[in-house]
Amino acid sequence: MKCVINGDYFTFNQAVSIQAILQELELDADRVIVQHNENLVKQADFQAVKINDQDCLELLEFVGGG
Repeated sequence: MKCVINGDYFTFNQAVSIQAILQELELDADRVIVQHNENLVKQADFQAVKINDQDCLELLEFVGGG
């Protein structure tokens, strides 16, 4: 299964949750906004929403600084 994450292609063995992808990419779910096929996904739904072949994700991570 292939999907696009922030413009790059990723391959997974099966449909995976957004939560699993964030863990795989070592991103903190509390600091990320996720857009799945042009729809915003609530953090509470990260485990329930599955990414399938040819889906597109945009991940925006908040970074502190000054």
